[in-house]
Amino acid sequence: MSPTHVRKTLRQASFFKRTGRLKEARKLYRRVISAHPKNKDALKACAVISLQLNLIDEAVALLQRAVSLDEADSGAQNDYGNVLQAAGRIDDAIAAYRYSVKIDSRKAETHFNLGNALRTVGNLEGAAAAYHQAEILRPNYVNAKFQLGLVLHAQGYLDAAAKQFREVLEIDVANSEASFALGNVLYSAEKLDGAMEAYAHAAKSRPEVFDGSFEVGKPRHVHAYFDRGEPEAALRACDSYLARRPGQSCALALKAIALNELGERDAVRKLLDFDDLLCSVHLNPPPSYESLEAFNAALESHISGHSTLMDAPENYSMQGGKSTGELFVSDEGPISDFKTLLEFSVISYCEALPKDPTHPFLVNNPDSIKITAWGVILNDGAYQVPHIHPSAWLSGVYYVRLPNIINANSALSAGYIKFGQPYWDFKTYADLETKLIRPEEGLMLLFPSYMFHSTLPFSSKEHRVSIAFDIFPSR
Repeated sequence: MSPTHVRKTLRQASFFKRTGRLKEARKLYRRVISAHPKNKDALKACAVISLQLNLIDEAVALLQRAVSLDEADSGAQNDYGNVLQAAGRIDDAIAAYRYSVKIDSRKAETHFNLGNALRTVGNLEGAAAAYHQAEILRPNYVNAKFQLGLVLHAQGYLDAAAKQFREVLEIDVANSEASFALGNVLYSAEKLDGAMEAYAHAAKSRPEVFDGSFEVGKPRHVHAYFDRGEPEAALRACDSYLARRPGQSCALALKAIALNELGERDAVRKLLDFDDLLCSVHLNPPPSYESLEAFNAALESHISGHSTLMDAPENYSMQGGKSTGELFVSDEGPISDFKTLLEFSVISYCEALPKDPTHPFLVNNPDSIKITAWGVILNDGAYQVPHIHPSAWLSGVYYVRLPNIINANSALSAGYIKFGQPYWDFKTYADLETKLIRPEEGLMLLFPSYMFHSTLPFSSKEHRVSIAFDIFPSR
């Protein structure tokens, strides 16, 4: 391929890239690379397109070749960091960004990318410094200001965080994300009037800005309505989201609380129907195990020795204890047998549900499901705070091993699971109906993911071992 032909091909590829014809652009770039393996421009451009096409390994390989040809190319180092981050190689990405900044410290985008990577690994101080440098280099860099505000909020610097979001709004008054984030900061600072004003501004610009907060179970604007004693407004906010996402668990959980505050007890009981929607199943052991005790012992050993077992993180639903990552990554051993039993139990549960097209949980009864599960080990004094599973449809727990104090049916209800009690920091005035259930080894509980649940502390040197799980409609 002659130099003239190379230039012509690169121009054509660039045109395809600009017009969104990425596969055609990639084909031309790869043609140039095949003829001229050291053409750095083609390597870099093709890598960017490969990343856009989700060909992550290819993008990494192309950028690796580009930076090896010219290690002093700060732009290539920055792009290399981007593809490494997309590949999940965060530490390598940070190294690439730092090297790019060392070559040329004047590029705000590289500092911004470095901040994103540092934030991913939990280095909030480093992320804040990188974002701050990005906004120094580009004073109106909205994204850098916004991300810095989020980091400052996470660090507890509420006044500084609010300042960042206000600066974003000075540049872009219609930035609904910044208004929502400002509202969250002011809510954390217990400045409810200011928070509600910011939330209202966000809703006026783009009501959908609140959707993500429901998905992660933290719609602070709804919490603020409860704090102000305005359950009607909380109910409207939940119904507004449910109109877009019927049956979403967090919105249903908060709607039940709002209805209870308004005295709509029949509507609350319909949502929190402990008789029909909370199901108890006593499992029989798989045929390959001589008894339920042997099966549970195998499950306990699997959980206790799981490679992902770790202390419960701060701000987790557990206070003390340990939990694992995903358990259903193996098709062998006791966890595979448990998955088979669980799938059968869930299908039976779904088939037995009442038929009611007006019920927001029942109407979403799925045709097919996918399941995720994790192990939980609670020790002396550990417990689970009231919580929901906001992104799931159905949730549950299976009890593998219990301390004798729970098996003895203690009058103190130690180690019991409690349904119906909302977040402890919720400012509500009407008591919600609750239900206590004593765990039993071999017992599985299935319940809508929007039902608040918690566990009571227990005192014992023995561990409480269980498997928690979520069910999602696979469609």
